[in-house]
Amino acid sequence: MKNNMRSTFKLLIIVAVAFGCARPNERQVVDLAGEWQVKLDPEDKGVEEGWFDGPSFPDTLLLPGCLQEQGYGDVPGPNTPWYGNTEWAGTGGLNGWGPEWLQNYQEQGVYKMQHFLHPDRHYIGPAWYNRTIEVPKDWEGKSVSISFERVHWVSDLWLDGKKIGRGTSLATPHTYELGELSPDTHQITVRVDNSEFVHMGYNAHSVSEQTAGTWNGLVGEIKLEVHPIVWIEKLTVSPKPDGNMLKVSIQLRKTKAARGDWELILDVAGASAGNSHDPEALIIKGSVGDINDDLLTIDYPMTGTVKLWDEYEQPLYQIEASLRAENASDSRQLTFGLRDITVDGRHFSMNGYKTFIRGNNDCAVMPATGYAPMDVESWRKVWRTYKGFGLNLARFHSWTPPEAAFVAADEIGIYMAPEVGEWGTVKKKDQFDFMRAEAKRILDAFGHHPSFVMMGLGNEYDGDHGFFEKIVEEWKAYDDSKLYMVKANSWSPEGADYQVQRGIWPERTTKLRYQFGWPPTPDRTEYNLNAPNTSIDWREAASTFKVPVMSHEIAQICTYPDVATEIKKYTGYLKADYLQIAQDQLRERGMYELLPEIVQSSGKWQVELIRESFEAAYRTPGMAGFQWLSLADFTGQSSAPVGLTDPFYDPRPYVDLEYVRRWSAPTVLLARMPKRVLTQSEVFKADLEVTHFGKEKLELNDLTATLRAEDGTVIKTWKLPKGVFAQESAQPIAAIEWALDNIAAPAKLILELESKANQLINDWDIWVYPDSQAEPFPSSVHVTRKWNSSAQKRLEAGETVLLLPQIGDMKGDLPSCFTNHFWTAIGEKGGQSSASGMLMDPEHPLFASFPIDPHVNWNWWDVLNHAQPMILDSYDSKTPWPKAYRSLIQPVDSWKINRKLALVAEAKVGEGKLLICSIDLESDLDNRPATRQFRKSLMNYLKSSAFDPQWQIKPEAIAEIFAKEAGTDDEIDFSANALPTDN
Repeated sequence: MKNNMRSTFKLLIIVAVAFGCARPNERQVVDLAGEWQVKLDPEDKGVEEGWFDGPSFPDTLLLPGCLQEQGYGDVPGPNTPWYGNTEWAGTGGLNGWGPEWLQNYQEQGVYKMQHFLHPDRHYIGPAWYNRTIEVPKDWEGKSVSISFERVHWVSDLWLDGKKIGRGTSLATPHTYELGELSPDTHQITVRVDNSEFVHMGYNAHSVSEQTAGTWNGLVGEIKLEVHPIVWIEKLTVSPKPDGNMLKVSIQLRKTKAARGDWELILDVAGASAGNSHDPEALIIKGSVGDINDDLLTIDYPMTGTVKLWDEYEQPLYQIEASLRAENASDSRQLTFGLRDITVDGRHFSMNGYKTFIRGNNDCAVMPATGYAPMDVESWRKVWRTYKGFGLNLARFHSWTPPEAAFVAADEIGIYMAPEVGEWGTVKKKDQFDFMRAEAKRILDAFGHHPSFVMMGLGNEYDGDHGFFEKIVEEWKAYDDSKLYMVKANSWSPEGADYQVQRGIWPERTTKLRYQFGWPPTPDRTEYNLNAPNTSIDWREAASTFKVPVMSHEIAQICTYPDVATEIKKYTGYLKADYLQIAQDQLRERGMYELLPEIVQSSGKWQVELIRESFEAAYRTPGMAGFQWLSLADFTGQSSAPVGLTDPFYDPRPYVDLEYVRRWSAPTVLLARMPKRVLTQSEVFKADLEVTHFGKEKLELNDLTATLRAEDGTVIKTWKLPKGVFAQESAQPIAAIEWALDNIAAPAKLILELESKANQLINDWDIWVYPDSQAEPFPSSVHVTRKWNSSAQKRLEAGETVLLLPQIGDMKGDLPSCFTNHFWTAIGEKGGQSSASGMLMDPEHPLFASFPIDPHVNWNWWDVLNHAQPMILDSYDSKTPWPKAYRSLIQPVDSWKINRKLALVAEAKVGEGKLLICSIDLESDLDNRPATRQFRKSLMNYLKSSAFDPQWQIKPEAIAEIFAKEAGTDDEIDFSANALPTDN
């Protein structure tokens, strides 16, 4: 009977629509997309001059949309008043300054910048939009509302010159009640002001130009709704099941003409493939006279077995609310899912099982439009990409996405953690008031989505701790279906459900990630401070938290962007100047043809550094998860190409998704190795573990460990003990070891763990070097630390010279270059590193005794931490090396400066042969096996006929490499390794 009643009701609606004769009081929706009139108000005089009640505006544009993408606003230049003018740009802001390498781009007409995406047009201030509507006779006596789905930022609405109200939400629709309209022509006028309303921080992704952009307009759905005389104003549900009850909230409204009784039918049914659950309908009745705009809460019995939603399965339901009253009918539908996210000690629990958050910071990178995509399909692409990379959560760093993002996440199974939208210090009452109201609006608008599982206020900095405590209490009392925190990487109240930190607050020197301290320097990252291993974890810090903790913004590892490919994707009004500048500089240095090699080499090393950061989190007992910064490149804050995808969520050409999912997944096999670089006299050791957070227990009955040579030859296989593993991190499996005395060194070995039955696999590279002592340089080579007249004369006389400059002698005094750049290259010295990878040919004779990959790997740790790049060609070079010159080891400079760098360069000078190596090949070699082996390989190359430089290099070009004019050779004590200065 219930199914027949629902079908009949739907049939009546379908028939009515088909014959164009909707019931007199049924809801109607009018789409207002199309051409609107527009007028900019840079002097903010429109209200005073009554633009809301004046003649038509002279210009037009299409809505939904924004001003800038349709050619309105000023052409940006060196004096543009940007929103966040001083932050991330140094003293003086973006106006009238710039590093020397950008001087060619600082004038109007050729202006380019590296700070964020460059809009074709820029405008901050009020803008006015209007259009007319024709109200037909059958609207008479009905209530009309108008809604703008997404506005940046404050809107004011007039109808026929009468002020209706103001909307201030950044995240949710601005909806206005217009009341009953007479059958006639009416004028709608909207004033939108995208200047600062409340201080959310100059870099907050909800408002700033750093990523989303300071667009002005109305995007998303723009609609008029014509209501029956009794109608359903709101319908929502809680995604948290309450026993077998669904919590439904509904608000009824009426006009003065309403009378009699009302009947409401609530009907829930499965709405996704495979969900056939069909609970009984619920009928509720009441008197129209009792309708008073209150929100009614109803317990709806979900008869039968409720299907729960999570990252693995996405059963969805639809609830239909059908209202009937005398001379009126209305209906609303809502798609939702049910799930129960809770805190289980120091872990999160989803529907009763522990889960591990593999999160990503979504920083509102929207290069196509500068504002969030408002369609579901665009978001499906994003979330499918998340899934492809093994991720399960999106933390919306200082912003909230639109409805379409939640809809797509519900379908695909991505957990969502929106934020109210701030990234600054929160201490003022107007901030408190706005953020309280905005949070409630977000919960009301999107709270029914099962994907919406967490919420925070914003990012970093501090604020009023009393407000922080109160806001969490208020959120919990208002909506208990989600978990709440305040700010990532900041002080957190005891009432917060979880925390996101990079270390223990406030000093944070006890770490939860590889990088610590600001600004990033080589001595502030565990990558540089610890010899290569897979033993690092963050248990010391993680164990101090009483609630689940996720590590904050991990793996901010840059790559060199694929300039040629990515530039072509910027077809909208936003342009990636940082890519165009890089393209120019590469051509100026004669390196543009190297771009494919640069991208591949830089990227392959980026993947390995990110992987180690992920695995350190998986190795940490008691850690609830991590948040990555980020899957996609960040186009603001001076540009940070940290993604394994570009800003359009297209994976990089060097990324192997199957490889990534070995170490980014609910279940990851781990090998805890104290050393990855060993000698033949050592014993290789590894403690094997598994981190498992799948829904079911894991049975490992066929797990094997295999040690192989690089050519695939099996050295040793271990059949590992069987085991059953529940949801937990770093669960021990077995310890293995193998003496390396029979390994023919130097050698690269691979340790592989595999369970075919569970389709689990992971592997790690290790290196074995000889224990032999360092040998002296050949007597046929003159070894010197200085470039001076003596070395030049030797070369002119036809001698062979090995120049080993000391770290600190090179022009630019660049830092070491083992890791890629962290977050963004900072200034001329790069920050954490002076390079993002290296170009080198594994087949070159220089590496005959030091086998390498085509990219940096962990075996380079000691070599590159005792090295300083030479600058062969730069923006300020007076005598650069030839454009077509290629060094034997070329560090990849930042995408911002693109200098031609070298660690090993060879040249013909006069009749002589010169090899310059700016790697320390002298200090403490007994304890540096990799560098000792590299030195041997370099010596063998020097002695071989293969060492035959072809490029004739001018002495002044060589001299320019060094910071100062060098004097005579210093006396050097080579007794420790028997290396005479002059043989």
